[in-house]
Amino acid sequence: MGDGPTEEKPSLEQLMVLSYNDPAAEPAFFAALLKATVYVHVPKNDRSARLRLVSFPHPKTGTYLVPFFTDRQQADEASSPRVSVVSLMCRTLFEIAPGATFILNPNRQYCLFYPEEVALLLQGRTLAPTSQFETDSDVAIEPVPEPPGWLVIALTDLYRGIPGVERAVLVRRITSSAGGDGALVVITVVSDADTERVVRATTVVLKDACVRNGMSVDLLTLSPNSDFSIVRFPAFYDRMPDPSVAASERVH
Repeated sequence: MGDGPTEEKPSLEQLMVLSYNDPAAEPAFFAALLKATVYVHVPKNDRSARLRLVSFPHPKTGTYLVPFFTDRQQADEASSPRVSVVSLMCRTLFEIAPGATFILNPNRQYCLFYPEEVALLLQGRTLAPTSQFETDSDVAIEPVPEPPGWLVIALTDLYRGIPGVERAVLVRRITSSAGGDGALVVITVVSDADTERVVRATTVVLKDACVRNGMSVDLLTLSPNSDFSIVRFPAFYDRMPDPSVAASERVH
């Protein structure tokens, strides 16, 4: 009997497309990405002792992004006379630029990787899916007199590193069912530019902690000019003006 046809493994680009539509496909994509050869831009004639990566500001948020590409052709098309294209393993790329925000294939259907997510992937862990809690629902909330210490510490450390977060409170949904506490809800006031990062980074930070403590925590983000006020709730995080805090690093 002859051997049957060999099933071809999906390419990195195919895995990436699958992950857009199906969260269950994300672990396979992330695992393949870390092992893949990718292409990045570096300053031409750079004499630095370490590899420096070219970055650019996001046109809407201003966040500096490090572009990288799944194939050389894309990298060349997005290049300029001032940069060179180099190849390296994606895991190595992530390791040499801690704290950077990466954008994969920026001129096509792109994928963003925030610093908290990159750190998680390098540890061999998967990213948790995110969901939304809508303010226009008829859900009543009340303050939490004593927020869990593990939650306050984790999120305070996180939000200090994201300039757009102005304030964060912890509330509880009021449930009509007898004998049960409603789910906890973290409400953050954050700039539009940092909203996506806050949602994804908070999910990363709380995922394992919630499992360990047997708790469920939802997240609600508000724009600073939102009509939904949280002034009546005590804050566990309030950003204090600090002129000594420098802007986010632009060279990685």
